[in-house]
Amino acid sequence: MMLFPLQVGRIQRIAIVRCCGLGDVAQMTPLLRQIRHDAPHARIEVFLNANAAILLEGSPWVDTVHALPVSAFANRSSNRLFWRLWGHVRRAGKFDLLLCLDLAWSRTVLALTARARRRVGLRTEAWKPFMGLDLAIPVPLDYPRNDDHTSLWFLRTWLAATGLPDQGFSADLSHLETEDAPLPKHIALVPRAGNELVSGDLKQWPLSYWPRLARRLLEQGWTPVVLGRDGDFDMQAMPEGTLDMQGKLSIKEVAAYLYRCAGLIGNDSGLFHIALAMGTPAVGLFGPTAALRTGPFRVSHGHVITVPLQCVPCCSNTCAVAAAGRPESERPFCLTALQPDLVAEEALTHFASFHR
Repeated sequence: MMLFPLQVGRIQRIAIVRCCGLGDVAQMTPLLRQIRHDAPHARIEVFLNANAAILLEGSPWVDTVHALPVSAFANRSSNRLFWRLWGHVRRAGKFDLLLCLDLAWSRTVLALTARARRRVGLRTEAWKPFMGLDLAIPVPLDYPRNDDHTSLWFLRTWLAATGLPDQGFSADLSHLETEDAPLPKHIALVPRAGNELVSGDLKQWPLSYWPRLARRLLEQGWTPVVLGRDGDFDMQAMPEGTLDMQGKLSIKEVAAYLYRCAGLIGNDSGLFHIALAMGTPAVGLFGPTAALRTGPFRVSHGHVITVPLQCVPCCSNTCAVAAAGRPESERPFCLTALQPDLVAEEALTHFASFHR
């Protein structure tokens, strides 16, 4: 008897497991929308780390959000093969379908301990002695440089399990919108990237460039607003008139605030992806990371600025491009080459084409 495709009408309860940054949550929503469209009768439950789970609270695409401790997703000897994570899933009861959205074998092998009729996930590694999945969608080993978007790989788990067509959904966090008045002259700036589980230092635009960008925005009559965690960015170098909102808003409040802004300029970061999912025009500064994989997905209000170098994207931890006087501790050359004047001009041109 064939295991797949499954009959959607018989799927009553679905579990989705993913170790998430804020951007991952936004990029997961096309999958959630597709499942809700195809199986409106099914109960959709998502298991993810608590620091990102808040973004899905109140979402029409999810019935239950299991916010797990970050320690359940930490790769430590005391959490061998992520047994804490899979213990939470096992205790949640029986599911008709389990979707594992992490790539590593070590993160998914204990999926076999979950009480699920079918288990589907992604896989990049070569053969292993055993698997925790009934169906693994093969992902190229050069996944970081792959041209297919992360959201599309997430979608493929459901499409492979059911054999249904892709409905073409994009990211959507509109349940976080508020009725507060728009801020048509505010442009959000996001100098930092990364989260509690993954450092984002490599993909950050030089910190010394942000004051120059803010100055150009102020000269054009805009109000630059710095967002991030408290203390992420030293505001002393910023020109007068720049607003500091670091650490003053919760994640949900940041999403609502971004919805009211005229636009966002940031790194390949969580707030960039949240802005896109809120329908806010957003400009991403991409260097080593692949814009086709983690940039805008099926939307026109997202724009990427990058340098046309042969080595981009390298997805490497070091920059091999020689640059006289450039210490290794500085940003990769593909990011230092993005000058503030160019970024300001491209960003303002992009924002001007969207009037909400």
